[in-house]
Amino acid sequence: MKRLVVTGLPCPPETWEKFLGSRKNQRILPLVEVFENTQSSDLREMSRYVTSQIESFAPESIICHDLGVPLTLMALFRLNRKGVGRGMKITVFNGAFRKVDVFKANHPFRIQYMSYERAVKEVLSAGGHIDKRLKNHLPKIRAMYRLIILYSLTEKLADLFKVENVIGFNFRTPLKTSVQIIASRNDPYIPYEAIDQLRRDFAVKRFYEIDYGHFPYTLSREKFVPLIDEFEKEPSSFYH
Repeated sequence: MKRLVVTGLPCPPETWEKFLGSRKNQRILPLVEVFENTQSSDLREMSRYVTSQIESFAPESIICHDLGVPLTLMALFRLNRKGVGRGMKITVFNGAFRKVDVFKANHPFRIQYMSYERAVKEVLSAGGHIDKRLKNHLPKIRAMYRLIILYSLTEKLADLFKVENVIGFNFRTPLKTSVQIIASRNDPYIPYEAIDQLRRDFAVKRFYEIDYGHFPYTLSREKFVPLIDEFEKEPSSFYH
């Protein structure tokens, strides 16, 4: 089965390859590659590169984490409108799509004044690994998070006025894919409410809770790989 792994910040591809295991027909798409191939700091525009990679690689399974989650979901919405991507298996680790409270998940604010060295120290203390190429993209990362702050605040205002679909993707249109979420309640960056919102938005029934903080690879791969392998081997069906 062809598998695409869409990572988030700040992990290098080799960390995910070690975690999931090296295998034929597996491509790891790190966020730094998305940065290097896009001009915009807007996730909606960045997702167009992810869309192109899904189209060209044609995976049967996608694993996504952190910022890789909204990038993947936006790409799939775009592809579904074209009749592409139906029947894929999507495994989601902690990430969010809507209703992210940036006053609880305040790293978008903190990164605006945090030095690269301090950011690295914080990630390492949480068990994460650093893709050193991201240092060159720190201004773009800060700009991206400023837009995320804006989206979050706009959603809060939209809720007051009962306005939906602020980001331009209709989450009520079902993705024609099978989805499972492997969530962690003790994530220091993504509030559990945002992950639960993702679960409810897409009515995901295959849902697991395993406390891994923010980075799944801080735990033994035996905790996760059997869940992914079992899911990929199942006949394709919609879980939402």
